[in-house]
Amino acid sequence: MTVNDYIQQKFQIFGIQVSEADILDMCLTSKISGEDEMNEHCCVRVSVAIAKFIPSLLLRATSISEGGFSMSWNIQGIKDYYSFLCKQYGLKDELSNKPKVTFL
Repeated sequence: MTVNDYIQQKFQIFGIQVSEADILDMCLTSKISGEDEMNEHCCVRVSVAIAKFIPSLLLRATSISEGGFSMSWNIQGIKDYYSFLCKQYGLKDELSNKPKVTFL
């Protein structure tokens, strides 16, 4: 399986179709070719690139309805996956609404 295939399949689980441009952005972020074989050596870089891409993905429409055809994303699922990746790779979770304590 190529890196391109891996990325597409990861997002398809949530009902999201990513474009070739999206995949190219993730590959450039991870400094890996989309045509490379997906293996344990590039898995961390690709997963981090996916996590960094998800916030921009959530700025798009989450459902589309046209001429009797309807498509929507599992928005909570993708947010949960993002949080999981952030915890796993020590990234700052930009999407969580965790309460913050401030002292005056």
